[in-house]
Amino acid sequence: MHAAVLKASILLGDLAVAGGIVALTNWLALIPFRRAREKHWTERARKLYPARVAAVSSIWVVPADLVFGQELLWPGATPHWLLAGFACWVGAMAGTYFFDHEVYPWITPQDWLHQALANWTLRFAWCLFFLVVIAAMPDVLDWRAWALSGALIAAYVVWAWGGLVWCCGRLRLLKPPSERLKRLVAEVSAKLNISSPRVWLLKSPAAAAFALPYSRDLFFSERLLSLHSDDEVASICAHELGHLGESKAALAGRFLGALAFLPWAFLKPLRHLLGEWVYAVALLGLTSFIFLRLAKRLSRRLETRADSIAQANEGQSGTYARALARLYEENLLPAVLPRRRHTHPDLYDRLLAVGVQPDYQRPEPPNPATYHGILLMLLFVILIMLRFIYKFG
Repeated sequence: MHAAVLKASILLGDLAVAGGIVALTNWLALIPFRRAREKHWTERARKLYPARVAAVSSIWVVPADLVFGQELLWPGATPHWLLAGFACWVGAMAGTYFFDHEVYPWITPQDWLHQALANWTLRFAWCLFFLVVIAAMPDVLDWRAWALSGALIAAYVVWAWGGLVWCCGRLRLLKPPSERLKRLVAEVSAKLNISSPRVWLLKSPAAAAFALPYSRDLFFSERLLSLHSDDEVASICAHELGHLGESKAALAGRFLGALAFLPWAFLKPLRHLLGEWVYAVALLGLTSFIFLRLAKRLSRRLETRADSIAQANEGQSGTYARALARLYEENLLPAVLPRRRHTHPDLYDRLLAVGVQPDYQRPEPPNPATYHGILLMLLFVILIMLRFIYKFG
């Protein structure tokens, strides 16, 4: 009984410590962003970007540091690492609220909690299903292996062709569109000679719009509609409808890119074939890397195509460029990102491509790293090495 109480106390302590560390480090990371409050929005976005990267990574790195650290300090006396890791993760997630509220001050605690629970429910459901497939995979490529991989592909097909929309609806992330939105989508669809898609209002603190080409659904966040004029919403709608008019070859390329991590389902048989885990992991990592690079290259081409469609069908000249720039400004997304291949071209280049010269010089890309992010990751590497030495040394 005493041991159970002790372990329960440790779990509560893990939750509190993880939340405190994440809240504190995120607060410190936002200091440069606060100091840039009076500067141009592109500079504020540059200062926010590394804090955002660190905030996302700390959700995982801080729990890992705490779990490995306490197992090294008190071996055998701590709760099971899965329980401790979950408690730390819950605390780390709770600690991110203060960061999100400072970036999106209009979000309420209830909305933040609802959206966090809904988003992570979807992510964990997919991760759990994928891990179950990997664990159930046999050591040899027999009928069971192909059946499991087929089930994984079938699950994604269901997801892409309506499953995502159904899940979001069940989690109360979607609402029926307003009459204003239905009218604008219908007008732009008729102008582009595209059959009217299903339209949804998305609950999100950000101003956002996106399309699902397979199920032919369009999503517009409530904040986007509240901040943009009809002409700007129509131009954004034209961009998203451009994705619904993509060729079958482009859709096939998107589908293959989305399956970039499918080869990891064959981790066990590949390890059995190659003889060592390290060879299997290296080969699968290289395969996923190649797939992701090709998928991002395709995505950038398709985004450029959708931009040109939006520009060609805008009402007044410059409407789409203005709407696009406002989206980035409202969400404080850098106008130029670090030199890595992303799914979208940089805003600065997108504006130039649609014939608009921004009224500011091309910004320098932000540094994606923060001091505390580097320290937390370095601590993780050290703890992994100490754990290896303790176990095998």
